[in-house]
Amino acid sequence: MKKIAVTLVVATSAFAMWAGAASADVFMTGKQVAKEIVGNTIEGQYRECAADRNDFQEYYDPDGTIRGRERPCRMSGSWSRYGGSWEVKDGKFCVTLGSGRSSGCFDYNIGKDGMLTRYNEVGVTDLKFKVYDGNPDHL
Repeated sequence: MKKIAVTLVVATSAFAMWAGAASADVFMTGKQVAKEIVGNTIEGQYRECAADRNDFQEYYDPDGTIRGRERPCRMSGSWSRYGGSWEVKDGKFCVTLGSGRSSGCFDYNIGKDGMLTRYNEVGVTDLKFKVYDGNPDHL
């Protein structure tokens, strides 16, 4: 009887570990993210369409630089330009952008719809980006 109880405890523990791992979020590695966006352009929107919110595009150059532009949400007209850099660090894809823009190492995934989602940015809901081949807007 003691052997059955020990076997049951081991089996229950193994199932609990498996269930926990199965429900955990699995994100892309930094190298996987780089493979998807380096040499390409992403487009997205910071925050919900309200005050202090911008539409943006960023080109991720293979040389480690980011060339971006932004404008107020859903407005036509002039874009302001900015720059930054990217790197893969400690297994994550990291961006450094100036002028108070979001910088850091984040978690990413690509959905079945082809949209790249960035997670775990403090104070910001998950951001979704459309990925375009190359640099179509010559950023």
